Amino acid sequence: MSGRGSRRTLLNWLAATFAGVVLSACIIVNPPPAPTPTPIPTPTPTRQTAIDVVSVVEGGDPAIVGQTIRAELNLDEETYSDRGRWQWERSDDGLTGWTNAPGTRLTDSSLFTPGSADEGKYLRASVPFLDSDEVASIGVSPIIGPVETAAIDTTTADFRFGHDPVVVSRAVRAVITLSSSQYSDAGRWRWDRSDNGLRGWADVTDYDADDPSIYTARTADKGKYLRASIVYLDSGDNHRRGLSQTIGPVIAVDTVTNATEFYQGSNPPTVGTEIRVRISLPSDQFSDLSIWKWERSEDGLSDWEDVSNYDSGNPHRFTPSSDDEGQYLRASVLYVDSEDELKRALTETIGPVVR
Repeated sequence: MSGRGSRRTLLNWLAATFAGVVLSACIIVNPPPAPTPTPIPTPTPTRQTAIDVVSVVEGGDPAIVGQTIRAELNLDEETYSDRGRWQWERSDDGLTGWTNAPGTRLTDSSLFTPGSADEGKYLRASVPFLDSDEVASIGVSPIIGPVETAAIDTTTADFRFGHDPVVVSRAVRAVITLSSSQYSDAGRWRWDRSDNGLRGWADVTDYDADDPSIYTARTADKGKYLRASIVYLDSGDNHRRGLSQTIGPVIAVDTVTNATEFYQGSNPPTVGTEIRVRISLPSDQFSDLSIWKWERSEDGLSDWEDVSNYDSGNPHRFTPSSDDEGQYLRASVLYVDSEDELKRALTETIGPVVR
């Protein structure tokens, strides 16, 4: 019995030792998971608010439904950088409850056109930027409002030229038909286009244009319809919105390069010397001559800029100024040919202008 007990004891000891070795191996191979570190929050950069660096430079006094407002950061470009996108907001009382106002113009977010949902609301605009000390700042405009609705008058806005028909690359001019004693405080003309002339109007105004009453149809306008509007005070000091008729669709016409000639001042074009151009076709081969358009370009190949004087009594004449020195010039005009087809007569390119 003692021999059997010794063997049993030995076997139990060997089994226990083997189990201990296996357990130790498991512990080494599968160590307990490491504790998850507590995340350290990244501090959100704060921006200081600047309330005296933004102005509402257009359309905010008062703000009118359907007429565009423009905000501007009135700092020198050298004193700020990394300007972000403008954000327009509206509020019921101009004090609290500010919410983002939808409808900011995609291509220029400093522009906002109040809609019917903004009537009676207050508006403000803000924009982030870095100041000259690299400090993150946000400029906030003065509060404007409440937004008003002006009565629409469809008899006081019309077109002086370029609308019958509207042609790509040609100017259209809108005018107020009232006498000067019947209105005052006229704002900026707004130009809109639509696919069908009934709805879906989009603002296509050139807000950098020197003369906002003039709009030059672009290739993107081909097949579209156009209209113009302007806000003014009538003789009773009431705000009204003059809305033009709808014109279009915009068309493109064939260009003819052998139907014009310069007959004064073009060889070479000189600052202060008048240039004159005319149609070189026989009188029985053209009719309905439109207003001449003058353009300049730095290289004479692209980026032609309209420099026409549309108030001139003799639009076939152009006198280069010092601003034209070193530039190339050309002129064009619409006419109807002997087969009743509308054509665009384009001159040769002349220049560069010398002093």
